Amino acid sequence: MILKLKLIDLKLLCFVIFIFFPSFTSAENLINQKQMLKKIFESIVNIDAKIPEEARTSNTLGNFREGSGVVIDNKNILTIGYLVLEAREITIGLFNGKKIPGKLTGYDHTTGFGIVSPIIPIELKPLKIGNSDKIDIDEKLFILPSQKQGPGSEVKLVSRRPFFGWWEYYLENPIYTFPTNQSWAGSALTNAKGEILGIGSLFIRDATSPGIFSPGNMFVPVNLLKPILQDLKKYGHRKSDLKPYIGLSPIENKGKIIVSRVSIDGPSDIAGIKKNDVIISMNGNLIKSLQNFYLYLWNIGKSEALIDIIVLRDGKKIDFKVRSKDRMNYYVKNKTY
Repeated sequence: MILKLKLIDLKLLCFVIFIFFPSFTSAENLINQKQMLKKIFESIVNIDAKIPEEARTSNTLGNFREGSGVVIDNKNILTIGYLVLEAREITIGLFNGKKIPGKLTGYDHTTGFGIVSPIIPIELKPLKIGNSDKIDIDEKLFILPSQKQGPGSEVKLVSRRPFFGWWEYYLENPIYTFPTNQSWAGSALTNAKGEILGIGSLFIRDATSPGIFSPGNMFVPVNLLKPILQDLKKYGHRKSDLKPYIGLSPIENKGKIIVSRVSIDGPSDIAGIKKNDVIISMNGNLIKSLQNFYLYLWNIGKSEALIDIIVLRDGKKIDFKVRSKDRMNYYVKNKTY
């Protein structure tokens, strides 16, 4: 039977057929490949999320967010968590154009992963989870956003190096790809077998090497999901290796770690730390870089702890006792949680 597809579906399939299967021997083979690729893209979904005004992330991330996700089993969709954090309403857009209501099943602040699930019975078709530790430098990789977000693209792995985010976010070994795809948010990064290797998180100006202009994308490696997946599905969050949250945004400038933002009513705000304070030490350890900051903070070993932070303000050293907390208890809980 000849497949009847929308124009946008045909464009998408023609693009992917070209990059996955550059040559064909017969019309029958072409039809077979279309059928195979249609199955891959049936696992890619669109995600729309509405965020309440009172949400703590509404000012920074907006009240309406949209991106992509990928089906990982018959009940769950993997996406990047900031799309659905504090969401009041989630809508899942399927490959066939159908829209269904969803819920946030799990969220992990440490990795940034989010798990979204339909709230009505429906058959989902998953892609296989691959091994993000084994990506060859010359391997063809593919960024696959939903049809609504934009076209997919072929990319290459260009680097694996630590990433530091101002929102108290640290990844040891994320995946940097080149060239950029503008529809990165929540998009699946796959290999030529259609196996999921990562989830799109950010646009990066220097993907190839720090300081060298090479616009690309950063992906959260899917191997980070494997040890916490069951926790996310069962409890909504990880149950082990919880990181302390102190509610400040550090930046590095000329060897100094400066507080660029303090979260309202967060632990650092309550303790008295202010914007533009220079962080000197944490629990007696000198802070000389962002990497020092995150390693010392996250190696504390528990989410709730009393942390001694010394800052420099107007030429004077001030000692603060900051009571860290579990970040899940700081943000507005999703009504779909």
